[in-house]
Order: sequence, then C-alpha cells, then structure tokens
Amino acid sequence: MGERVQVSMFLSWCHGDAKAKGTLLDALHLDGLAGVRVDWWEDSHVKISEDWRGQILGQLATWDYGLLLLSPGFFASRFILDVELPRLLGPDVDKVLPMMLKRVPVDGSWNLHSVDTRQIFTSRGRCFTETRGPSRERFALELATEIRRRVLSDAA
Repeated sequence: MGERVQVSMFLSWCHGDAKAKGTLLDALHLDGLAGVRVDWWEDSHVKISEDWRGQILGQLATWDYGLLLLSPGFFASRFILDVELPRLLGPDVDKVLPMMLKRVPVDGSWNLHSVDTRQIFTSRGRCFTETRGPSRERFALELATEIRRRVLSDAA
C-alpha cells in the first residue's frame, strides 16, 4: 500500500442534528479512501471535566480542513456563528468543505454568513436527510470521494 496523505478534519455541526450527523458519519467510511487518511475531530470528543471551549479553540487552531454540516440549526447556533465560523472562514477559507446535511434555502432568504460563497456539496441537488437507502449510501460515497479528491488535489 502506498503512502497516504494524512489530514485533520474539524467537524462543525449543530447538536440538534446529532442523529443525522451520526448517520452520515456511519455511512462515510473515510478509512476506506485510497491515498488519504482523515483524522476527524468533533466536540463530542471532549471528555467529562475538560475545558470544552478550550478544546474546540485548540482544534480550530490546528485543523487542515473543516467539514461543515449545514442545517437550519447550524445557522441558528450562536457558538457556531460567533466562534467557529469566524475561524473557519478566515484566512484558510479555501479549506472549508460545506455540505448540506439538512435543507437550508440558498436563495437569499437565509443569512448563510458567507458559507454560500463556497461550493456546497449535495448529491443530485438533495441534502443528506432527503435521502434514504441506496441514495443515502450514494450521498456518503460521493461526499467521501469529493473529500479525497480535494485532499489529493491540494497535496499535489
């Protein structure tokens, strides 16, 4: 097996979307990607009694890529808007990978805080929660493939 490009990925998500996030991560299978190793981090990795804010800020200072799980709750979260997005959309904005977990209008009726200036991943125009069965598996496979393509392109 050849060398694998190793990257760290910060997962930005709304806690109200825990079920959908869990289903997506179960289907992603990033360990199976050829040529890429993704070590992802999310705030649920913070252990009891740890400084959760400090842990998040520390991870935000060291990430290679940020996977944004977009949803109405994501854009309603003060912590995401005030703490995570300013760091994710800062100088390294080109390393942000937004994907549509739950449908959010991109017609200007919602303030998407400049996330909509980046290409947002959907599968055939559908967000993750609009898929079931084989379509859901295809969504996860396509997202994993896009993550791999992006990482390998940046590493070249």
